[in-house]
Amino acid sequence: MALLRQFTTNFSSGELSPLLSSRVDAAAYANGAFRLRNVRLKAQGGCTRRPGLRYLQTLANEAYQTEAYVFDENEAYILLFSNTKLRIVDISDPTTLLQTITGCPWQTSQIGSLVVSQSGDTMFLTHPDIPMQQIERTSSTNFTRTEFDFDISSGLKFQPYFKFAAGSVTITPSGTSGSVTLTASATAFTSAYNGLYLRLVDDALTVRHALITGYTSGTVVTATLSGAIANTNAITTWAEPVFSSVRGFARAVTLHDQRLIFGGSRDLPNFLFMSKIAEFTNFDVGTAQDDESIQIQIAEAQVSEIKALQSFRFLTIFTSEQELFVPTSENKPLTPSTITVKKQTSYGSGSVQPQEFDGAIVFLTKSKGAIREFIFSDISQAYNSDSITLLSEHIIGTPSAIEAQRESADQMEGYLYLLNTDGHMPVFMSIRKEKVQGWVRYDTTGNFKNIVNVNRQIYTVVERTINSSTVTTLELFSNSFHLDMASQQTGSATTTWTVSHLPNTEVQVKSGNFSLGTFTTNGSGQLTLNDAVTSVEIGLGYTPEITTLPPEMQLPDGISVGQKRRVVRAVLDLVSTLNVKAGGTRILLRSVTDDFSLDPTALTQRKEVYLLGWSKEGRVTVTQEEPLPMTLNGILLEVEV
Repeated sequence: MALLRQFTTNFSSGELSPLLSSRVDAAAYANGAFRLRNVRLKAQGGCTRRPGLRYLQTLANEAYQTEAYVFDENEAYILLFSNTKLRIVDISDPTTLLQTITGCPWQTSQIGSLVVSQSGDTMFLTHPDIPMQQIERTSSTNFTRTEFDFDISSGLKFQPYFKFAAGSVTITPSGTSGSVTLTASATAFTSAYNGLYLRLVDDALTVRHALITGYTSGTVVTATLSGAIANTNAITTWAEPVFSSVRGFARAVTLHDQRLIFGGSRDLPNFLFMSKIAEFTNFDVGTAQDDESIQIQIAEAQVSEIKALQSFRFLTIFTSEQELFVPTSENKPLTPSTITVKKQTSYGSGSVQPQEFDGAIVFLTKSKGAIREFIFSDISQAYNSDSITLLSEHIIGTPSAIEAQRESADQMEGYLYLLNTDGHMPVFMSIRKEKVQGWVRYDTTGNFKNIVNVNRQIYTVVERTINSSTVTTLELFSNSFHLDMASQQTGSATTTWTVSHLPNTEVQVKSGNFSLGTFTTNGSGQLTLNDAVTSVEIGLGYTPEITTLPPEMQLPDGISVGQKRRVVRAVLDLVSTLNVKAGGTRILLRSVTDDFSLDPTALTQRKEVYLLGWSKEGRVTVTQEEPLPMTLNGILLEVEV
């Protein structure tokens, strides 16, 4: 028998798909793991216990869509959209609701597919089945919601127009000014046209708008003209509003190059509508001057619905069938005469909104089979859409949301978070320059329902069963917490503590660097410790897991695949660790000479453990039984084959 050693120096490739179980030749195998759960990857290659979840407040049990509203670093909010309501949380005091706005036009079936974009104090919201909305912050403690409307001046309404009727259909006015009857040569109207404007171009090429004030039939309406027209001849060049209850509303929205941009509508799914520069409510095409509105169709062989718009290096467009961008440069800005739309890749997108992350735009493909990064290549001067889930496709279920987090004060890494419909949360760490990329998965007691990044902090809505009842809570991932749905409290030394949001619940308790054990609260959320302490963290436990891949090595008679093996010894390279188990054996991190009345000091050291048992896999699982710090840089396995 041979005694061999294999040193896993890092876990930077993340948790690998079972489809890679035979790829022992791949670099990812050497740097990956069989399972990485409730840990986060470090930039240097190690794994550390994931942040705990600080309990903030209990919410009503209903479906939510969470969005960030950030005015500046000191004034930022979480917007919670739900059936006909908008709840607002100020992150300076996230334990209470700042405001609730009722009577909103969105319903439960639309929650999760609302699209937003913010400029200063104003957020714009779109959905193809409801009028565009504006959410405005009127003070640091008050928000309003109104229906978005376009500029009106001298009877002209500066909105996008389009002739949906056949090109041969004409409109004949009964007069040249004031209130007139408009008669269409074919059915063109319904009663829903009341209150809408028509755009008319008369024989003298003068543009007038007609406000419809009465409906008579499918061919006859009454309207008020914005000004005199040349004559009462039949008008061929006319159009109706792009956005209305008749034709639907905008599908997507963003701001780019000082323009408000609506992407598509229900009935014009592949059109772009851009406001005049710095005039977000004016979509007047005028005479196609450089600062005037741009309205363009994405002309491809197949009609594609615009799903998302992103303002990044260029304006990027994600449709149901392809990914495109609008090239611009210092010498070729975005104007009506210079705009072009370039098709790049053909994967297609669903309704999940893309996110900017690590120098790329990350999006979920239409098939929901992969997460891809839309990234510009300076060499080819084009975008590529490479998969970032190829090595870990098994933990990418059916994502319902994507959120990105840049580095923050207490972590140098940036992370990409997915939210699966099954309540799990795959998390991706990437440092492109160092070619470090890997996936792990976060789990909690219950299901993650929503995620949102506000000022580089990740908030989540979680649904759990507490005391036999469904409870929905708002919680914050915090590196200073080691439990979920957790509360940290301080006070005079006592054995009695209360967590009212966790009644009749089994909880774990820690104080400083001590784990005090597991307790069950009473109906009021009260528990009694064995010893009096001045500070506690009380919450629901979760278990980190790092399981190595089977060690495969070259033997004199061939590769070790299929051979029975025994992991004799494991050497764990630990950093700032207070509790760890390997192969089911707890590793002692304190010695008999320590003063056990003092907080233990986190250990940074290589510790070894001897293991028993033969198998054909030889995997080793590193985990914890106490809610304390743990970081594993690497692991050496001494294997007998």
